[in-house]
Amino acid sequence: MNFNLKAAGTLLSRAKQFTEEKLGQATDRTEYDENFEEMLARADRTKLWTERLASHVETVLQPNLNERLEEFILTKLDQKTLNKPNVYEQLGQCMCEAGNDFGPSTQYGSALIKCGQFHQKLGLAHKEFVHSSVSSFMQPLKSFLDGEMKSLTKERRTLEIKRLDLDAAKSKKKKSKTTNSNVTIAMADSSDTELRHAQAEFDRQLELTRLMLDGLNNSHTHHLRCLNDLVESEVQYHRQSVQILEDLRKQFGLSKSSLNSTAAATASSTARTTQALRTATVKFDYDASDHHELSVLAKETVNIIIDDNEKLSHDSDWITVERPETKERGRVPRAYLHIDTLLS
Repeated sequence: MNFNLKAAGTLLSRAKQFTEEKLGQATDRTEYDENFEEMLARADRTKLWTERLASHVETVLQPNLNERLEEFILTKLDQKTLNKPNVYEQLGQCMCEAGNDFGPSTQYGSALIKCGQFHQKLGLAHKEFVHSSVSSFMQPLKSFLDGEMKSLTKERRTLEIKRLDLDAAKSKKKKSKTTNSNVTIAMADSSDTELRHAQAEFDRQLELTRLMLDGLNNSHTHHLRCLNDLVESEVQYHRQSVQILEDLRKQFGLSKSSLNSTAAATASSTARTTQALRTATVKFDYDASDHHELSVLAKETVNIIIDDNEKLSHDSDWITVERPETKERGRVPRAYLHIDTLLS
């Protein structure tokens, strides 16, 4: 087994330099210029946010962690992901089975079957959206991380090694100047040669790394196009989903009309027994103390609710009110209300 003592010594020397720098003990560290430091920081942000963006988009496309893990394993094993039905297709299948069990000739069974068929269409639309988003957004970002960003990380690591070698050569040169006069000229020339070589290697690697950092501008431009494609895919998917649901609602037209007739009859019956005769403006905030009461806010407008068998007496300490928007009802102390005029 061959063991290169010189290479091992170099590695130990670099490790010692790196440790001293981290501990703040190094004094002759070669510094990068401010512009280059900004480029390095920008590269770090690019890597961090590209990874996070890809992860979050992946979560949106496949919220189920177990499903994502299964797809990842199959990809690593170079196997195609099974064409499993998604949640919309599963719901659609369940509705169709329930409708057939209740009977396609019944109103409820027929409605379930129709709803199931349209939910299966929603499932297909979602699969198309996932496929489009993966090809136009996920794959380019992951290719960037696995390709360009990985190469840049490698070159940055090489640059750090070259910098450590340069600092070591500078330190060696500095020590040779402080040694006594017995040091040979050959040793001094050797340190000069080593320093020039280390400087040249560092400068070459610095320029190469700078060029790769400059290339991130093109990457950002490409990622912007990918982002536009993702938004277009989302717009197309949601537009298609709305159209499917609109068609489903039209299919439910007759059933909806009959249901509305029943609801209207019930509402009419309720209106005969309970009416909103007046409105009131809340003077002060009031917090309900039980489920019979209603919490209200100052300046809020509410409807006053009284039964046919009751009258809005000025002697009543409590008044039943209703929020017009949410239809929440409850009692509020009369002192907290300013009774408005009759409703038209």
